Amino acid sequence: MSLLASKRPGSAPEHPAPAPGHQEVRVRRGERSGVTMAVAVDRTLAGRSLGGCRMWHYRTTADAVRDVRGLAHSMSFKAAAAGLPVGGGKAVIALEDAHKPSGSRRDQILRDFAELVESFGGRYITAQDVGTSLQDMIFLSELTDHVAGHPIDRGGSGDPSAYTAHGVEVGIRASVRGPLSGRHVVVAGLGHVGGELARRLHEAGARLTVTDSDQSKRALAARLDASWVEPEEALSVEADVFAPCALGGILDRAAALSLQVPVVAGAANTQLADESVADTLRGRGIVWAPDFIINAGGLIAVVDELEGFDRSRVERAIEGIADTLAQIYADAARNRTNTLIAAKQLARERLIGDLNGNHA
Repeated sequence: MSLLASKRPGSAPEHPAPAPGHQEVRVRRGERSGVTMAVAVDRTLAGRSLGGCRMWHYRTTADAVRDVRGLAHSMSFKAAAAGLPVGGGKAVIALEDAHKPSGSRRDQILRDFAELVESFGGRYITAQDVGTSLQDMIFLSELTDHVAGHPIDRGGSGDPSAYTAHGVEVGIRASVRGPLSGRHVVVAGLGHVGGELARRLHEAGARLTVTDSDQSKRALAARLDASWVEPEEALSVEADVFAPCALGGILDRAAALSLQVPVVAGAANTQLADESVADTLRGRGIVWAPDFIINAGGLIAVVDELEGFDRSRVERAIEGIADTLAQIYADAARNRTNTLIAAKQLARERLIGDLNGNHA
């Protein structure tokens, strides 16, 4: 089974709870669609949490609930570390099979989901994620006010993928501690974010090796003058950076031992199959950019909509990811620990500041 195709949501462990609080999870079977869906609110700040809606095929309801809980935890860390005025939440729509619903069937599912969002009374704000689209957010916004990620022509941020890719590019620069021109980067996963990241890296003068389980992505590789490898080969390519941009859990111990790069920095969520992998990477002298730090660009953009979207303000905030990573790397080196521990400690400190009314 290929490196990219073998991973699924829910394959990585949950983070420990980031701060005292009670996570609320609501699971419903849609009255119109019969589809199971769940929302988890990990914590609220100023009475609200935010996180995308993932539409995905899960083997069991338990898998879907496990995934939504873990993702909501991660969102709390991500929002706190980025200094954002929201808590962490997440939603999943658990499809019966791998086929993407369309037409009236999709409308039924989204109407059921809008009612679940409404049941939280504004404590959960939804947005785009894996399996959902900007068009879905437009449809949902006609049914509930608790949606972020509106089209640009409606005063919103548009598709968050570009902002996430921008943040990852910033994070890669911070991690290699220099310009990207001439650097060799392996991008694993050429979806909305990975494809945009590859384009940005190409424009910055980086040399690319890319892979995806979808062979049609070879066309993008050709346009970017990128070398193509099969997914199972990507981990062993000698390069400056490995950028995982597919689904989570891609880095288990065996994968960490196979890497031939000094830096791992990519867009995927919950990249570590087990938190001990952070120690394996550190032991090999590999710098790992914690996923919930480096991929916060999309969240920064959609949260900005809540106060009136300002693109220049968002771009400045995304550039700040470099400073956050620099602090994490310095803290990890000073305390002789891995970057995951350093990043979670930074997030906890900012969470405590939130609880004390000192939100940064």
